[in-house]
Amino acid sequence: MDKYKHLGENERFVIELMLNKGDSQGDIAKFLGYSRTTISREISRNSVDGKYNATRAQGMYILRREYPEQDRKFNKLSDEAIKFIVENLKKRSSP
Repeated sequence: MDKYKHLGENERFVIELMLNKGDSQGDIAKFLGYSRTTISREISRNSVDGKYNATRAQGMYILRREYPEQDRKFNKLSDEAIKFIVENLKKRSSP
């Protein structure tokens, strides 16, 4: 844990699975090799109604990375962002 590193998509899915299983943020941090603060910040930043969603978290990460806060009007999405959104929309069934 000496060097800062970003959470990846697979790690976000692990966080979601472990939270659903009832594991603590500390357990998740140890398992993934991140600080508890990193995991806590990730969960609080990407939870809606108290529920963490890895797909949403990854999409928001891509948007935050590509668009500085002052430019987040999302007038133009990158090919990576569009691909991610389309792939995940295809995976979801209609309610």
